Amino acid sequence: MQHSQGSDYLDYRSGRLHLKVLTPHQVHKGVVLMVHGAMSNGRVFYSDRGKGLGCYLADQGYLVYVLDCYGHGQSHPPLAHKESHGQYEIISEQLPLVQQRLCQRHGGAVHWIGHSWGGVLMIATLARYPKMLSQVQTLSLFASKRTVRSWSSERLLKIELAWKRLFPWLGEKLGYLPLQRLRVGMDDQSTRFLLDSLPWISHRHWLDERDGFDYGEAARSLVEQGCWPVTWFVAGAGDRALGNPRDVHDLMLECGLEGRAQYQVIGRSQGFRRDYDHAGLLTHRDAAAELFPNVLSWLQQPRWAGDIAAETRG
Repeated sequence: MQHSQGSDYLDYRSGRLHLKVLTPHQVHKGVVLMVHGAMSNGRVFYSDRGKGLGCYLADQGYLVYVLDCYGHGQSHPPLAHKESHGQYEIISEQLPLVQQRLCQRHGGAVHWIGHSWGGVLMIATLARYPKMLSQVQTLSLFASKRTVRSWSSERLLKIELAWKRLFPWLGEKLGYLPLQRLRVGMDDQSTRFLLDSLPWISHRHWLDERDGFDYGEAARSLVEQGCWPVTWFVAGAGDRALGNPRDVHDLMLECGLEGRAQYQVIGRSQGFRRDYDHAGLLTHRDAAAELFPNVLSWLQQPRWAGDIAAETRG
């Protein structure tokens, strides 16, 4: 490994938020913040043995921070039936708190990278708090979707049956979702988070369940004003339900980023070795060889889709 690994903690509520810190041995090229999705934690981006996108970027000279959202990973306390917090707290409290820490420590803009629902929460945070936009240099979203419109047997099982029906019943009964015990996903999930997410998955309008804030309208307005950071949407061709390419594309359209953001499907038809699935974009060994170098190039020279189209026409 060309980096060292450590931990940083931020006091939050009655506990602490954990940030995994991957420090390069080389001169720093920039600062990266990574955020995981639902039923997950920061380890989707790194391993103790130096695997994962976070470790790769640290080896290439980037200082990488990987957030464990409250109740996940090494954040404290672990989820329990007494905890009542959801996605609203990540948007309005946790991400702003972490970004403030990074800006105070390093200054300058940070590269944001999100996986799955973590990317949705990143967009929502920037839409709600536009003062943070100048603090974000690039936004890279892997398998991030809000609505689920694509149909497959995997959707019927994981979304329609489990997420919308079984999990709400289980969460109300137990007070939270002990998914690790059930061997579903990487981490447990709070019932409040699950219930917050259900309308977002199904409803046309992207409204906050607490105060009615319209995230889609706010994002579109900021994009039109030219305030939004350069953005890259990445979807796995083999992702049937949790980040289907069609649903990822819908999120890009909803934010008003058609023709402005990069959109890329990673699969055999696009010249890659395999049709990557939801987690495989970050965890498959082939991704390290053929996708991670593209992420590095993107961070070093991000460009609006319109700029590339103009160069092609020229």
